[in-house]
Amino acid sequence: MNTFATAIAAAGLAALTALPAFAQEMTLRMGTFATSTSPWAQAMNAFSDIVEDRTEGRIAVEVYTDGQLGDMQQLLTGMQLGTIDMAYFDVTVAAFLKGAEEIKVAIVPYLFATKADAAMVLNSDLFQKIYADIADRTGVRIFAAYGDRSPRAIQTTKGPIETPEDLEGLRMRVAGMDIYEATFETLGTKITSLGMTEIYNALSRGIVDGQDNGFELAIPPKYHEVAKHWSATDHVYGVTGWFISEQVWNRLSDEDKAIFREAGKAAGKVSTDATNALDAQAREILEAAGVTYTEPDRAAFEEALKDVYKQFEGTTWPEGLVAQIRAMQDQN
Repeated sequence: MNTFATAIAAAGLAALTALPAFAQEMTLRMGTFATSTSPWAQAMNAFSDIVEDRTEGRIAVEVYTDGQLGDMQQLLTGMQLGTIDMAYFDVTVAAFLKGAEEIKVAIVPYLFATKADAAMVLNSDLFQKIYADIADRTGVRIFAAYGDRSPRAIQTTKGPIETPEDLEGLRMRVAGMDIYEATFETLGTKITSLGMTEIYNALSRGIVDGQDNGFELAIPPKYHEVAKHWSATDHVYGVTGWFISEQVWNRLSDEDKAIFREAGKAAGKVSTDATNALDAQAREILEAAGVTYTEPDRAAFEEALKDVYKQFEGTTWPEGLVAQIRAMQDQN
């Protein structure tokens, strides 16, 4: 009997060790600073579902919104260290990493004419090379860039903002990046760098007079409860990126990498569709909340900001890159 039991146990052990490697589970944590009701969160949940389905449960992706895993810098640093696996936010957030400064070119004011132009350029071979270089230098990879963003606007507690001169002396929250700072310093504002999760408080307490984000990041956290002036400057169009720790990426098989890229594209469309739906309702939502919605003198803003990029040309990014990106749109 003992001999028989031993034989059965040995056979069971052999069967277990013979199972292919893909039977092992992998659980990844993906974070963002956007709220759980935002288009980004909808996309992240869709990504998680697609990956789980396509890998037959081998890979699970847990979604953390509202800055639960940290703000932009904490998420990026966590991916470098391997303590956070993935993130979803604008591709230009990569610029907070040393070695990824070139991506700042996508923040040049009025570089893109439309959402479609931004999506086309930021998915081009030109930017695929930039993403690959960033991964090599920083240990954080943008493996897909899908999810059209609302155009950036200026939202303030004082206003209305119709011309660049109306911003003179206002205290603006900006992301802590030199090109954002240069943009708003050119407009005559006093700048304060704050994380996304700090904006509502800063607006409500008068620490800042305004902030710049699009509908999809400004409406879900209800900044309109405390900032009653919206100026549709449309000064930056962007695309959301799927970020992953290079350590995690290198653990994936080629098949799983393809699944992740396909899931990023499909889930990015969820974000795009949700953002477009929100954009279509946004003015009505804001005005119903007592917000003054202004269509400013956009030409005046374009003129005021037309030379901002020049101080970064040839240093932060290669000489002629802005002209190359504009030419790509002309050919489209």
